[in-house]
Amino acid sequence: MLKLTNKSFKIITKNLKKRARPIDRARFEYHFNNDQTEKLIKELKKYQNKDGGFGNALEPDFRLPLSTPMATSIALRYLKNISNNDSARELIKKSMLYLEECYNKNRKGWYAVRKEVNDYPHTPWWHYDEKNEMTVIDKNWGNPSAELLAYLVRYRLYITQQLDLDLLIDQAVSNIEVKEKYESENEIYCYLKLYEELDSKNKNKLIPHLKTAVEQLVEYDQKKWEQYLPLPLDFVNNPAKESFGIKESAIESNLDFYVDLIEKSKDTLVKPPWGKSFYQTELKDAYQEWQGNWTLKILIILNNYNRIEK
Repeated sequence: MLKLTNKSFKIITKNLKKRARPIDRARFEYHFNNDQTEKLIKELKKYQNKDGGFGNALEPDFRLPLSTPMATSIALRYLKNISNNDSARELIKKSMLYLEECYNKNRKGWYAVRKEVNDYPHTPWWHYDEKNEMTVIDKNWGNPSAELLAYLVRYRLYITQQLDLDLLIDQAVSNIEVKEKYESENEIYCYLKLYEELDSKNKNKLIPHLKTAVEQLVEYDQKKWEQYLPLPLDFVNNPAKESFGIKESAIESNLDFYVDLIEKSKDTLVKPPWGKSFYQTELKDAYQEWQGNWTLKILIILNNYNRIEK
C-alpha cells in the first residue's frame, strides 16, 4: 500500500496554492486546513447570480456567465459539505428557487445548459444544438437531473410546493430501470448522489441497476488508467460509501495509481486525462483551471482513504 509522502504533499500543495483558481484553493483549505468555511463561501458567492443559479465559468469548460443547472449542480456539490453554516444555507435557498424556476415540465427534469452557451468559449461537448434544442450531454437524462433532484430532496424544506419530489424520484427510478446498456458514467455519478439522499425503499429500487451500470462502465485494466475513463474511485471516492460491486483490490490499486500520479506531478499539477487539444486560445485559462481542480480531486480521495502521510 503506497502513501503520498509528506514531502510530496507539501510540494504539490505549494503549487496548487500558486496555480489553482481561488475557488479550488478555498476548497483545499476547507478539506485540509481546519475548516476555512467562510473563505469557501466567499468564493462561491462570486459564481452565484441574482436569480439564485450559478454560472460565471464555475464549470471551466463553458465560460457562460449566466446561470445554468449544470453549474448550479457543481456549486451545490461544494455547498453540501458546509450546509450547516448560515451563510451557506442562504446560497442553497436561493439556488433551490432557481432550480424550481428553470425546471422543464416536458423533460421532467433539467437541461444542462442554455442556448446562450454558444455565445461564449466552450468545449465541443457543451455546444448547444439548435435543431435538437440541447447539448450532447442531455442525451442522458440523469446528468444533471438526478444530481439536482438529490439536492432538492436534501433541502426540501427550502422549496415551494411546485415540484412533486416523490413523482420526480419515481421518474428517476423509471429512467434507469429501462436501460439495458449504460453509456454515460457521468450520468451514473449523478445517480450515485441521488442514491445517497433517498430513503431505504427507493435506494433498494436503484441498487440492482446501479450495480449493473457500474459493472458495465468501470475500467479495471490498469494499462488504460491514464486515459479519460471511469476508474473504480470515480464510483467509490470515500470508504464510507457503497461499493456497488467494485472490488476492494481494484480500489486499492486505484489508490496506488493516484499516489504515483501525484508523485510524478508534484512539481506542476495533475493534467486532466482528456488532454490539451480542446483548450487553445480562448479556453487556455480553462486548461489551467482543470489542473488545479483535478489535482484537488485526487488529493481529497487520497485523504479520504488515509493515503497521505501526515
